[in-house]
Amino acid sequence: MNIFSMVIRAVPDHLEDVKAAVLAVPGVELHLEHEGRLIITIEDVPSVRSSDLLKQIQEIPHVASATLAYEYCDEEMPPPLSVKSKKSEERLS
Repeated sequence: MNIFSMVIRAVPDHLEDVKAAVLAVPGVELHLEHEGRLIITIEDVPSVRSSDLLKQIQEIPHVASATLAYEYCDEEMPPPLSVKSKKSEERLS
């Protein structure tokens, strides 16, 4: 699972249009709207790559800027490789 947060700045006269278009993007949730800025989170959708969702938001008409603020990835990572040396084994004994 990937979760992103973004700060989106809209052209002031088109804020409502931008907000509607942003909320139409799959996985988007609006958390705050203040002075022409939208704070959103995006939870990735299984059939769509996260990078495509970010690009889709950046290309919405009247978006002045869309800045990635945070990214969280909860994919299973392989366990770290461990290398034991004689010195480390001696210290543990």
